[in-house]
Amino acid sequence: MNRRYLYVWLGSLLLVQTLAGCSSIGPGRLENDQLDYSRTLSEVDKQQTLFNLVRLRYGYPPMFASVQQMVAGYSLQGTVGAGLQASIGPVSSSTFGTGQGAIQYTDKPTFTFAPLTGGRFVEAYLRPLRPADIMPLIQGDVPIDLLFRLVAQAVGPLQNTHPLGGPGRSGSPQFSQVLEDLRVLQETGVLRVRVQHDKEEPRLFLYFDTHLAPATEPVVARVCRLLEIKCGSELELVYGDHLQQLSGNKIPVLTRSLLGVLGAVAAEIQVPEEDVRDGETIATMRELGGRRPPIVVHTSPTKPPPSYVVAQVNEKWFWVERTDFASKIAFSILEVLKSLAESPSAIAPPVLTIPAG
Repeated sequence: MNRRYLYVWLGSLLLVQTLAGCSSIGPGRLENDQLDYSRTLSEVDKQQTLFNLVRLRYGYPPMFASVQQMVAGYSLQGTVGAGLQASIGPVSSSTFGTGQGAIQYTDKPTFTFAPLTGGRFVEAYLRPLRPADIMPLIQGDVPIDLLFRLVAQAVGPLQNTHPLGGPGRSGSPQFSQVLEDLRVLQETGVLRVRVQHDKEEPRLFLYFDTHLAPATEPVVARVCRLLEIKCGSELELVYGDHLQQLSGNKIPVLTRSLLGVLGAVAAEIQVPEEDVRDGETIATMRELGGRRPPIVVHTSPTKPPPSYVVAQVNEKWFWVERTDFASKIAFSILEVLKSLAESPSAIAPPVLTIPAG
């Protein structure tokens, strides 16, 4: 057996071992793909939200399409063959070997998109958010002032600013004070929330426990006075208007629809002055007291550096800074509200399946 014969057989053996080692690719792909797909879905959803916020700012209708299903299909095929031929005789003798192999890898993921249209869009984006939808967020320590600023149109007799209120943006001056006080009570653990599950609809209760924080009693008294409720007992949050003449232990809350929330955020997006002069959009609206917008969106004709979220609309770039923590928190709440609003609908929309690969 000469040296060439030995090399051929060693090469064939190495090819067989390589194919055997690649025979199972599932665990490795799962480890990489689960995180990669989750990261990509999160980024795309943020871009879609910002894209629609800007479209609303310029008077275009929003359009949302969610990924309903992902199927990642992989296949690995391999073949290997080897042979040995030898000729032995008195005159000459020769020995030679042959080896061959092939590997075929296929990656064909398929994504199913479901556009939100018709009854499903009405249910998700035009139905006012119920208090039962948002109260678990308060239990999860989402800042109550920011949450109510986005979602609530009125709490008790106090009115939030209206998205279409013009430059003055009508609203109750005390609304901001109540939200600030509720945030203090939430952070100190005084604000307690309880959900009672009834047959028809969950009932929501809150109360103020000042035993461990007696210094907050004046704050509680101010909240109760501004909301025109009776302190000292458990209070129920109900959907409604204060003109309904509810009992003193009920707090009526008028909530916005998700489209109303998006419209309120969009109204405060800063746009180029030439777009206002040309009639493409209206002037940026500001809240009473010059409060900072919940989400600060920047704009430029050129692509910005890496940011928290970026979207291009009408050849202009809009983005949220990755160093703007307050805007990132508000944007995250907006994403959660979208998930809450879209989840109850059971109406099956038309789907578009796009095979990629």
